[in-house]
Amino acid sequence: MSLSALGIDPANLASQYTQIERASKDQLLNNKNSDFTNRIKAFDGLKSNLTSFYTDLKAGLKTETSLFSNSATLSDEGSLSVTASGKATSGDYDVFVEQLAQAHQVALSFDPTKTLSTDGEFNIDLAGDSFSVDLSTLGADAKLSDLASAINSHADNSGVKATLMRSGSETFLVMTSEESGAANQVSLNFTAGADANGADITNAIATKTELTAAQDSIIKLGASSALTITSTTNKLEDVIEGVTLNLTKVQALGDSPIHVTVSQDQESSKANVKSFVDAFNSLVNGITSNDNLKRDNMASGLARSLRNDFQGTFEGKTLYSVGIEFDRSGNLTINNERLEAAMTNDPEALTKMLQGETGLMSKLEKRVEPYTKSYGLMTDKKNTLQSSLDIVVRQQKSHNTSMEQVYQRYLSQFTQMQQTIAQLESTMGQFGS
Repeated sequence: MSLSALGIDPANLASQYTQIERASKDQLLNNKNSDFTNRIKAFDGLKSNLTSFYTDLKAGLKTETSLFSNSATLSDEGSLSVTASGKATSGDYDVFVEQLAQAHQVALSFDPTKTLSTDGEFNIDLAGDSFSVDLSTLGADAKLSDLASAINSHADNSGVKATLMRSGSETFLVMTSEESGAANQVSLNFTAGADANGADITNAIATKTELTAAQDSIIKLGASSALTITSTTNKLEDVIEGVTLNLTKVQALGDSPIHVTVSQDQESSKANVKSFVDAFNSLVNGITSNDNLKRDNMASGLARSLRNDFQGTFEGKTLYSVGIEFDRSGNLTINNERLEAAMTNDPEALTKMLQGETGLMSKLEKRVEPYTKSYGLMTDKKNTLQSSLDIVVRQQKSHNTSMEQVYQRYLSQFTQMQQTIAQLESTMGQFGS
């Protein structure tokens, strides 16, 4: 039986032999590529988790927020609403709403058929801060609406809003203080120029209508020997620490004071602490359960440091004593009985332990912060891994180039073999004939 050149496929044989020769190094480089790619992906995820955790910590450390919630109830909700932050102290208060704060508002009447003065200085004073609009700068055929726009856009306007209102044959230029309170009084004056129409503005100011008087809010605090409190707004945040009073309606003379009760909301407080615990566990378990992170010295070291930050004392007490502890598997847990006792017995101390300047959350914030910076530890780590991946990619490209040369060599050899066999078959055929 003769060997036939037709049974040889040079390209297929070259491909098979090349694949055999390159297989081991392909596997090695592919494994390295996959390893570095997965590690980069893992650190991207870790940085995202750290940034989210850090953002929550910073929000929790703001003075106006707290893990521990209070609730506030009213005996009558007709004249005010109330909210209590975690800083509020449980207690009972009596409030009588005597007056609401108002923003000063005046209206100047104009005849819309008359032309606006082409010159003169329109002066506006708000609580001692004044500015002037030069009517000559408004342009030819300026209208009252142009004056209103010039007032609103003036660089020195400290808080006066000008609007137009129309009623029948009158157009009103309405001037309103953006801030309420007795001190925020709007005063108007006009210095006429050569244009006789300036008299219309002078007359409008002289006959202006006060739509709303500038006044402070006034409340009486206490059922007897009441303390009088005034404010420029109807939102009182500093009268009772941690409590915000929103005044909505004046009470009638002879009405009973509104009784405000501030008390601890333990269910919301426990839910807030649980959210913090869950976020911590999610962050740490995200490291310890990921093979690409738990084998890394930096990531595993961070996980240990975060857990170690719970050790020691805060405000002279351990976190275990207030119900925050680690279980046998290393997860942070809450002992509700001890936590509830701490919230009831000394909520202020508990707040300082967790959210004070030297508290747990501040400690964790300092621990996490270097890993969240744009050019911080995580970025350095990722850059190192990316550099290693880039080297592997270059090695793969070089290997592919080298294996292409090997393929061409095999292809040349098997093509030559095919040609040689074809020549032999041709020669043998001649002898046979």
